[in-house]
Order: sequence, then C-alpha cells, then structure tokens
Amino acid sequence: MMKPLHMFYCACLLGLTTISGLLSLLYHCAPVLYYLCTGILLGSVGYCVVLYLAPKSRVSGEGKAVFITGCDSGFGFGLAKRLDSLGFTVFAGCLLADSGGEGSKKLRTECSSRLRTVQIDVTDDGQVQAAVQHVRDSLPTGSEGLYALVNNAGVWQPGEIEWVSMATYRRVMEVNTFGTVRITKSFLPLIRRAKGRVVNISSVRGLHAGPMAGAYSMAKAAMEFFSDALRHEMHKWGVKVVIVEPGGFARATDITLPAIINRLVEDMRNNAEYVVKEDYGMEYFDFTMKQLRIDDQGESAARDPSAVIDAMVDAVTLTTPSHRYLVGSSFEDYVAWMWLGYFPTRWTGSTLLAEKEGDPKPAMLKKTH
Repeated sequence: MMKPLHMFYCACLLGLTTISGLLSLLYHCAPVLYYLCTGILLGSVGYCVVLYLAPKSRVSGEGKAVFITGCDSGFGFGLAKRLDSLGFTVFAGCLLADSGGEGSKKLRTECSSRLRTVQIDVTDDGQVQAAVQHVRDSLPTGSEGLYALVNNAGVWQPGEIEWVSMATYRRVMEVNTFGTVRITKSFLPLIRRAKGRVVNISSVRGLHAGPMAGAYSMAKAAMEFFSDALRHEMHKWGVKVVIVEPGGFARATDITLPAIINRLVEDMRNNAEYVVKEDYGMEYFDFTMKQLRIDDQGESAARDPSAVIDAMVDAVTLTTPSHRYLVGSSFEDYVAWMWLGYFPTRWTGSTLLAEKEGDPKPAMLKKTH
C-alpha cells in the first residue's frame, strides 16, 4: 500500500500532466479557448498566491481579555505566554492552580501582571461558575465582555474499544466533550457582548477514527460537530467559532508522558473483562501497548508545539480567521491526515489496516489457525 504522501505526489504529477495535455490540445485545435483557459488558470494561481502572501489583518491585544483552559502545560501554557506577550489580558485556566502546580507558578513568574491564573476543572460546575464570575469581575477597563475563549483542556485515552472501561469512556467524554460544552455555555453571554470568538482545540483524531483511539476520537468528533453547530448559531451575534486540529504532536504535550500512559495501560489491564483478556491474550495486549508507546514518542511525533500555537494565535488574533486549522507536525503528517479525514473510507481503510508479518495475533485467533 502506497503512503498518502506518495499518492499525493502521484496525484500532483497526474494532474499537471492532464492539464498540460489538455492545454496542448486546445492550443492546436482551439487557440481562443487555449488563451482563455490559460489566463483563467494563471489568474487563479496568482490570486491564491497573493492571498497566501498578503499581510493578514490582526486585532490589537490591548483592552481585550482571553480565557484559556488547560494551561498547566502543552499548547495552553504556550498560548497563554504568547498572548500575554501580545498585550492581551490572559486568564489562564489551570487544573492545579490552587494546589501549587508548576505550570501555574511559571506563568505567574514569567508573564506580565495582566496574566492571571484561574483554578478550573472543566468537569466541575462550581469551579466553572466561579471562573466566570472571576473573569466578569476582572475584565479590563472599558471592555464589554470576553474577547476570546479557547477550549484547550483535554485528556488522552488509548486502547482498543473492548479494553476501555465504561467509566473511562465517561471520563474522556466528560473532559473532552462535555467540558467544552460546559465552559462554552457558561462564557457565551460574556463573549456575545464583546462579539468575540470561541476557539476549540480538537484533533485530527476527530476527523478519522483509527485503531487504538476510539474513546478519544469519539470525544473529538463530538467537539467538531458541536463547533460547527455553534458557528451557525453564533453568526447572527457576530461571534466567530474556530477549530484547531493538531496532528502528530504527542511529544509536545504532557498527555502522552510515560507515567500517564503507564497508568492508563494498567487501568485497562486491571479492568478489562475476563473474556476479553482471554480472547486477546496478554502477549497481544503488551505488544500493542509497546507499539503505541513507540508511535506516541517516535520521530514522527513533533516535540515543538510552535506550529499549533501559531495556529491558535491566528484563530484568536486574525480579523477573519479560517473556520478550521489542520496542523500537521510535518508536510507528510498533514497530507496523511488530509487523506484519512477527507477521502472515502474505501480508499483509506487499508492505510491503517495493514499488518506486519510476524506481529502477534490475539490468542483466540491463534487457536483457530
């Protein structure tokens, strides 16, 4: 099976060959159409190049407030520092703000006096309402409301569908999906008054559900549809809704730290039903978890979160942001997720289903061969 990047190159080559052939045919058979089509093609390409290279209009951060969830580390931490440097009044929501978390401490010492850390557990109604009241009471002088809300808080959950307990499914949905809904609904009155925007940090896993990420993909796919519905409903209020979809940036955040992955793996091992353990076998389970660790911490996973933070900054500061920002950790990663997310599953399925010779099989399948 060809890799998506190789298919992209082949498609580009085929497209260029086809266009060249058609133009050559028109040149000899219908010169007027040839010049017309060539002009349209060059004009379209030039228009796209100008749009891409033209300076983009951005809003000033002065007098504008932004609330960000998940600022203890990773993308949220980096975005809080970047927006603070741009003059925004940043309310950095941290899960461990009141319990001495390192992230909140660093933000308070490394950023300006405008930045304030706020204790927030997105699953706790009381903490969410307290955060809303704190923001309302601390808005910059003259501000009509909250300029931007960035829903960044999230948790990662690996594992095949049968291995993940129902309690874990609920936890992932409660943080990644219902946490986003809870925070958004609570802050919308302040956002509407400022004609601001909501930025939801989704994932490429919300575009395509591959193996070993069912629970996480479910939660992120729900966030995608929530964001789309919200965008339509908020249009009449002048509120923009933007989605940022990071690709392979596992090493740039703390959600796949070895200690966290080990805890999740042990939870699956201890809570899986007996019949599931028997049918899959521990050899298959351990091999799959080992491969997961290699993929999450491998060379394909970027360590530098700058590309994602740049997209998040664009979503917050551009006067006319895109509806979606798909951010690959490399060109190949970007093309792969475009392929998986937007092309028919009949074409893309074999990309993830290929098995290597010699890989362990579930115990029950061994018995039937």
